Amino acid sequence: MLRGAATRDAGPSASTKPHAEGVAGVRRGSGSSGTATIVTDAGQKVTVSQFVAQLDEAARRRLDSMHQRLRLLEQQMETLEAEVGKASSSSMDTCV
Repeated sequence: MLRGAATRDAGPSASTKPHAEGVAGVRRGSGSSGTATIVTDAGQKVTVSQFVAQLDEAARRRLDSMHQRLRLLEQQMETLEAEVGKASSSSMDTCV
């Protein structure tokens, strides 16, 4: 049994967690297909492929969010570098 094998810590991006948050157990489903199902911490039964798809989607959303934040920080840094460059050149002009 894989207890909690796919749980994540409740950090600032807890809202981006997949619906199948944690694994309570992996069982062979009933029926002729014999597909493996996962029972989540919330008690929801999903197939392994559904669980992986949910984790993948959550990871993609989080990466997109991180990418947007990184781009914003890069733009802010470029703006600050330009301002520092202007301030440095104007202070050099006043010293000469």
